[in-house]
Amino acid sequence: MSDNAFFGSEAAAVFETWNRRGFDERCRVLEAILEQLPVSGEQDKQIRLIRVLLDRARHMGQIQQMPGPTGESNELYLSARGAVLVTCTEWTSALALSGQVTAALACGNPVILHATAEVEWCERFVALLHQVGVPRAVLAMSTQETLEQLLALPELALVAPVCRQSELLGLQRKLAQRDGLLVQLAPETDPVGCTTLLQPDHMHRFVTEKTRTINTTAVGGNATLLELGGTA
Repeated sequence: MSDNAFFGSEAAAVFETWNRRGFDERCRVLEAILEQLPVSGEQDKQIRLIRVLLDRARHMGQIQQMPGPTGESNELYLSARGAVLVTCTEWTSALALSGQVTAALACGNPVILHATAEVEWCERFVALLHQVGVPRAVLAMSTQETLEQLLALPELALVAPVCRQSELLGLQRKLAQRDGLLVQLAPETDPVGCTTLLQPDHMHRFVTEKTRTINTTAVGGNATLLELGGTA
């Protein structure tokens, strides 16, 4: 099984476009779901949680200038990690699932939501996200595939489960048996209070740091340096 089975043949291009839209624009898209969330007993909590996550995501879009030699510009920025699998057990909640999906999408990742619980709610949630502008090649839902099949996807970069603490060891063992790309784990083991999702560093598990270097001298950025070079 490949990622194309969920996201389609144009998945790579659509993912890159979604990632390049930036944190602010992605958050504006996702914010549109707040007034239309599928009805559940936790709807008010979902709205508060999603607002917190989107607010934190916006701050992650800031680019930091790094020191470097004369004639060179160095920038540190955050980018999507890659395909994220959001999965759950029977011990889950719509609240925690909405938080994990929102965090992954806000950070620019394509998401597969593996719904084995709260299936009807998940279907409405995914349909709403597509409706407000999240591309279908960025968000897909799986109900037929087994967890083992999904964990074997070659381009999988991160697993964001909602599960019991006692279930994490088995999941970690399955990830350790994978070939190829190392897969990160960002679990939520408190589906009621979402204490992990609310930790300041949780959103950073869905991104990776990248640097961008620009030779400003080559584009005429340092006339003094050019003059010194010419008289040496």
